[in-house]
Amino acid sequence: MDNKEAPAPFERRQFKRISKAYIVSYAIVSSEELKFDISQTRNLSEGGLLFISDKKFEKDVVLKIKLRLPDFPDYAVVYAQVVDSTQIMKDLIYDTRVKFVEVEQNISEAIR
Repeated sequence: MDNKEAPAPFERRQFKRISKAYIVSYAIVSSEELKFDISQTRNLSEGGLLFISDKKFEKDVVLKIKLRLPDFPDYAVVYAQVVDSTQIMKDLIYDTRVKFVEVEQNISEAIR
């Protein structure tokens, strides 16, 4: 048998994931009146997050997201673009992945 090490799998992620539930509110930016829904994250990183939603979002939709972070005095507000929205329970629960498109430096540091 050959003792060569298998090559390490290619890691696409640029940022470390924090697999923790944080309170999150989200609304579609392009709607006339911002109506926020409340949920929680499945994981979070400096580059984006995965959260539970009650609706499917189309790819590239921009959301305004308010996050409750432990060491942040108020809501952290970011803008994020939908990467994927996958149905978990039919017409009830979706895993929605977003990447941040606008995030202030102090929020990025708080996440890190």
